[in-house]
Amino acid sequence: MVQTLLIVVRKVMNLQDYITIGHIEAMNKVIVLTGSIVGCAYLTELFVAWYGQNPYEWYAFKENRANIMSPYGWSYWLMMFCNVVSPQLFWSRKLRRNIAVTFFMSIIVNIGMWYERFVIIVTSVYRDYLPSSWSTYYSPSLYELGFYLGTFGLFFTCFFLFAKYFPVIAVAEIKAILKTSGENYKHKMTELEKADPEKFYHEEVDHAPVH
Repeated sequence: MVQTLLIVVRKVMNLQDYITIGHIEAMNKVIVLTGSIVGCAYLTELFVAWYGQNPYEWYAFKENRANIMSPYGWSYWLMMFCNVVSPQLFWSRKLRRNIAVTFFMSIIVNIGMWYERFVIIVTSVYRDYLPSSWSTYYSPSLYELGFYLGTFGLFFTCFFLFAKYFPVIAVAEIKAILKTSGENYKHKMTELEKADPEKFYHEEVDHAPVH
């Protein structure tokens, strides 16, 4: 979600000089790391459920989730793909620095994180101890849909108000960024690129400190 909002705000508010490709690449590295950690957590859950020898817990993980032929098995493996497999594409530096790919992958990860909550709740409660009371598919009520859409409205209202009335980038961060991407830096670099190499070399040698 942070990466998704970062790319949108960077484009809409024209912050390319402040939110650089280097920042986006660093965020993608974090996504690779956290995706791998989440994958280890998912495997640990399966191992603990098996090792604990609790038949009810193991059934919930093995049959309700890991079994792709179960009614909600597809949601578990979709979660695994979005949260664990897809972030591994960012091992490629070319993909890490591609804005379009980054935005698309951030949406995929957001979908995966939503399905993680779905898997935790629905696959844990849609089958209880009595097979006669099992329901095949979960159907959200109108109130649940309203609460769900309301969370989006509340979040984006608060986010847009913050972006309008408060600085979206800390001033301390801008100081460091402007040294490498600000207009003064670009102007100085343009002068250096046009300068005569021999003259530049002699000036640097003459002004170099003598130890």
